[in-house]
Amino acid sequence: MANRFSGRRRLGSSVTAIAALSAALFAFYLYVTPLTGVTGTSGALLVMAGCFLVALGGLFMAVTGHKSWRWLTVLGVLGTALAAFFLHGWWILLLLAVALAGIALDAAGAGMARTEVTP
Repeated sequence: MANRFSGRRRLGSSVTAIAALSAALFAFYLYVTPLTGVTGTSGALLVMAGCFLVALGGLFMAVTGHKSWRWLTVLGVLGTALAAFFLHGWWILLLLAVALAGIALDAAGAGMARTEVTP
């Protein structure tokens, strides 16, 4: 019997990757736009790189399905969110919260797939 919860896992990792890429775009905006307070700083580049790595973690969650990628992506989201907080990147924080919700959705899909009982 096919795993009917694999779509939910794929949805969670896709939400994570798309939200992280959107957050990277906001970090790029902060980096290049004058008068944002963080124009041209290494902190904005660090947040942008962190967002790209979180998106990469989301892709690895979808491809491999290992829970180790899920935990590494959670750590990446938390570290990047802390850096975005120091930059006053509120939209980045919101998108990283959406990425964290995507990781939770991925974990819920994996948990349901394990507890499925076949007759």
